[in-house]
Amino acid sequence: MSETNNHRIKDDIKKAYDDIAEVYLDWTQSSHETRLSYLNLMLRSFDSARENDQTSILELGCGAGVPCTQLLASREYISVTANDISDTQIAMAKKRLPESVNLIPGDMMELKFGQEQFDAVVAMYSIIHLPRDEQTTILHRIHDWLKPGGRLLANFSETGFASSSDQSWLGGTKGAMHWSGWGRTEMNRLLTDIGFEMEIDEVVVDCEEENGVSRDAPFHWILAKK
Repeated sequence: MSETNNHRIKDDIKKAYDDIAEVYLDWTQSSHETRLSYLNLMLRSFDSARENDQTSILELGCGAGVPCTQLLASREYISVTANDISDTQIAMAKKRLPESVNLIPGDMMELKFGQEQFDAVVAMYSIIHLPRDEQTTILHRIHDWLKPGGRLLANFSETGFASSSDQSWLGGTKGAMHWSGWGRTEMNRLLTDIGFEMEIDEVVVDCEEENGVSRDAPFHWILAKK
């Protein structure tokens, strides 16, 4: 996929999320229990081992900061850096999070961090918006950003597909939403080749509702260790 097309996709996604930010926050309520259950699983090791040591966590695609960024920020020993492509969602997050959270607006592909900077990276329902070539790139970068023994908690599409788009997702009238996925088997191979050790590898089916119609949406959840 060309760089020009990738930039167009990002521009579309930013406009779409800016447009539907409030609607999206309400729509995600049904997934909050799943998100928090995985985040709490990841935090168990940090809670027991790092109570007296600062833990640095990066969240990619924090949205309005609800509920995961809020949970991370509630732990005094965790230093939180959170990113989202939507300026509107970043503004919403600022109202809901303490000033200690370092909020960075913009495309996650533009982020630059030093090697072995974070103890964990969290990316829920966010990397799936990247074109597949960029998904591969960002996973390599995340591995570099993580300290030895650091964790990646993320979810991806269970099935593989090159691209999918919707110009009116959740009633949006600006931009367009885009998704892509390698599929569970290929994603596992990719993560292993990069150097991750899989600790959780499972599929959870979300029940998504749009325009009064419910559908099952299976997501591949992973917790992986560097």
